[in-house]
Amino acid sequence: MPSPFEAFAYLDIDHPVVAWSAYRGVLVSAHAEARPPEAPVSMMFAGMIQHQNNARLHNELLIEGVRARQFPDHVPRLTGMFFFTDVAQTRAAQSWGGHFRSENLVEVEVRPDRPYSKVDANWITYAERDSNGRIDPTKADWIERYWAGEPCGDHPVWETIVAGRAAIFGTVVRERAYANLARAFPNALDTLEIARLGAAVGSDLGQTSAWITRVAPDRFRLAYHLDMRDAKNPEFLERLSKYDGPKNMKDIAPGKETFGLPDFRPFDCEFRTNSLVAVSSGVYQVHRELGL
Repeated sequence: MPSPFEAFAYLDIDHPVVAWSAYRGVLVSAHAEARPPEAPVSMMFAGMIQHQNNARLHNELLIEGVRARQFPDHVPRLTGMFFFTDVAQTRAAQSWGGHFRSENLVEVEVRPDRPYSKVDANWITYAERDSNGRIDPTKADWIERYWAGEPCGDHPVWETIVAGRAAIFGTVVRERAYANLARAFPNALDTLEIARLGAAVGSDLGQTSAWITRVAPDRFRLAYHLDMRDAKNPEFLERLSKYDGPKNMKDIAPGKETFGLPDFRPFDCEFRTNSLVAVSSGVYQVHRELGL
């Protein structure tokens, strides 16, 4: 197993599911524990489905196809977590826009559970696309060079794609995440604090993840769930009882009959596709256009 290393990541904490994971303090990749079909999908993949971004889905599956055929040991983009190990290249990524902003940047200790992939994001940034934003498969021989770890030009932006976990250093971004969650789910802060304590003692209790389930022969549902498998685990409960670190007592003080739960249902969606299967790479592959 590769050794831990320090890195940087941009977290979209305006998304409540990401904010929840950020406040817990430990990020978990989609396939850190299991493989399809009994495994969640990544937030990036879930976002493409939720927003019905068929062009990006087309591009990502094209890139994944090359990885699965020629670089099967590399961590897939659609299941891994993305980190930067160089400060200058971390700043360069801010040109991508969206949540790649300095206020969303965190430093982490990455704990890979298998060999990771280091690739130059510029291959994708500057890839030729048609008027619909799609990469032409006949002009995509660069994808092999991308997965081979070759630089694209003289100023590469190296990303490290990891399967495993990452512990967040510092509290600034986590405090902003907490503020977002306090506004969105004020009744679920007790569960949030227990989830944070779970992460502190080495458990995935309270970790949020996206799951795809079949609801009809041609329809699927994307939904977000909390991992509560350790809730009755004696070993975990023993570790939790011995935890003597900081606790947010105002959120877990007695007085409520039941713990509150975050409502992630506004981010759920159903979609239709004729073919959605788990392939050997461990990626759920959508072969035709999504229809919500």
